[in-house]
Amino acid sequence: MKRTVSLIMTLVMLFGAISTLVSCGAPKDAGAEINIYLGAEVFDFDPSDYYVSANAERVLSLIYEPLFKINGHGNLKCAGAKDYDVDKEERKITIDIRKSYWSDNIEVKAADYYYAWCERIINSNTPNPAAALFCDIEGVKEVLRGEGNIFDVGIKVTEKDQLTITYCEGADYKRILKNLASVATAPVRQDIVETSETYWSKYASTIVTNGPFKIKTYDRDRKTFELERNVGYHQNPTTKDYDNKVNPGLLYGSFNSGEEKIEVSYDDIKNKVVFVMAEASLTDRAEYKKKADTAEHTSVYTYVFNTSHPLFADVNVRRALSAAIDRDAIIEAITFGKAADGFIPDVSGGSKDDLISTGANMDQAKQYLANANKDVVNANKTFTLTINSDEQSRAIADIAVKAWKELGFTVEIVELVEKESNVADETVVFDSGIQYMVKDIAYGKVDVDYDVIAVDWQTFSTDAAPGLASLTSDLNGMGSNQYGGDVESGTSYYSEARKNIAGWSDSEYDKLVADALACSKKKDRAAKLAEAEAYLVDKMPVCPLVFNESFVFEGSKISNLDFNGLGNLDFTDVKLSGYKNYFKPDEDED
Repeated sequence: MKRTVSLIMTLVMLFGAISTLVSCGAPKDAGAEINIYLGAEVFDFDPSDYYVSANAERVLSLIYEPLFKINGHGNLKCAGAKDYDVDKEERKITIDIRKSYWSDNIEVKAADYYYAWCERIINSNTPNPAAALFCDIEGVKEVLRGEGNIFDVGIKVTEKDQLTITYCEGADYKRILKNLASVATAPVRQDIVETSETYWSKYASTIVTNGPFKIKTYDRDRKTFELERNVGYHQNPTTKDYDNKVNPGLLYGSFNSGEEKIEVSYDDIKNKVVFVMAEASLTDRAEYKKKADTAEHTSVYTYVFNTSHPLFADVNVRRALSAAIDRDAIIEAITFGKAADGFIPDVSGGSKDDLISTGANMDQAKQYLANANKDVVNANKTFTLTINSDEQSRAIADIAVKAWKELGFTVEIVELVEKESNVADETVVFDSGIQYMVKDIAYGKVDVDYDVIAVDWQTFSTDAAPGLASLTSDLNGMGSNQYGGDVESGTSYYSEARKNIAGWSDSEYDKLVADALACSKKKDRAAKLAEAEAYLVDKMPVCPLVFNESFVFEGSKISNLDFNGLGNLDFTDVKLSGYKNYFKPDEDED
């Protein structure tokens, strides 16, 4: 079921309830209130979490800030960091933290970064492929391989507003700093997480953020949200100069998910009902493509094969299914993006060689299938493709399923919406169905039922290594399953490394990535990473389809809206000309 939302009516209902900013010195008119549309719903606002949606990263980048940022020209800039110093002889980076405040007015400290990195990403108890971002830091690879202690990692809090990082011999410190521009490395407050660990990042009332905006309201029933200026961003929250660091007072918007879809069209931009659209129907995309601003994103729309399934354990089957797909037709259908000719996007340092033919090669696909185990293929002619419930995912699935049908397979498309579950204290939480399934797989649950699953595979960085390492068996950040025993029986605990979500492991691939990380020369490292990417594409445990591209339609009254170097929108300096003509503060409000 779909409904065409009258955003004007929604504004009447919700903006009437908007009060002024709560910080000291903020007047009733706290600045522009800008109506935006971001697309797919975000269910979890934990920046260190395992997220499988490109839109999740875009939204998280509005409310969290890592130490560094990469601008639209690819240059590294300080963000949460005030400055840094590098001692090349000692291989030490000293980072001074900028004075900035969480959305509850508590000062951001170096310990918040340490907790997010060491306790929640690198720690083997929490599966997270973002751990690969830290592999150039001393001791991290050992922890990920189950051979080291988290306390021996080269990340230390030296003062309340200072961190030191000791990096591996031969590593490039500039690469480390760029990896720390990923929103996955943003700080997280230990006291907030531990108070309500199972749901702190699900509700506006339990979330604190350190970015330019904070979550004021999040109405899951209406699929609406309000992101309010965080006045303590890079300044004291008691300041009277409340809009010095962030211009908009509030971003009001809607998500699109569930069975009851919200439709926002380009006409809403023209009619000044919506001022920014970061998602659009396939029809609007095609018709108004030339009016969009675009940027390459560091994620890849990918089909992940369950390689523990007998059919997908056969490399020739995986190759056949990939070769049959017409990636050029996919781009024609969805308009924005680039047909994936490898696994790593160009923005992330992908191979310069075309590793995948972007057009369908059905003859090659049939030849691969002829080389596969015929008994296994004949016994598994039917399988499922699990996707998100949205127009783009369905359009891509239709193209893939049509090609796979020509190969003799019957494919059932399973669309997942949201997953409802009870957590501590009988609190109900909702998750993306895809994310819920993927996290179960990451935690080593063996009863997760999937054959092929579609995800936006995060490469996290403009560095190719983290994305490639996430598919190794030893540096993937998945942690390990712990096995027990007891003293009396003489048995002891041991652990077994969890596989990546494809269930795939290959010692030769592991070595290629490890060798790349060990290279001290940039040229040698790039060549070794390109070799690893080529090997991965040949083995095809995951099937890359689209290098994702961010796009935005913006109204004529909007200015200073930019993309950063990772393809995420930056609203910090955005202005809405004549904003008082659109959203006026309620004069009856105190």
